[in-house]
Amino acid sequence: MQGPEIIDGRMVRSDHWLSFCYPFNFTGQPAASIPAGFTASGLPIGLQIVGRHLDDGLVLAASAAFERIQPWNHLYPDLIGLP
Repeated sequence: MQGPEIIDGRMVRSDHWLSFCYPFNFTGQPAASIPAGFTASGLPIGLQIVGRHLDDGLVLAASAAFERIQPWNHLYPDLIGLP
């Protein structure tokens, strides 16, 4: 399972997440999803970067550039009240 089984009392299909990346996989466009921060309630926000057909290098360079100016690896949301 790639995510929660139930959202707002409704069952979620195990393949529901595929709808977010299918168009890019189908056309051969490279894509990356990178952490971009958290909402006010602590939920994660992602940034999806999509490149031209077979231009993986540009997507990786753009992802690395974003992570340099917006570092995230030291941030943790307070979702469960742990210190």
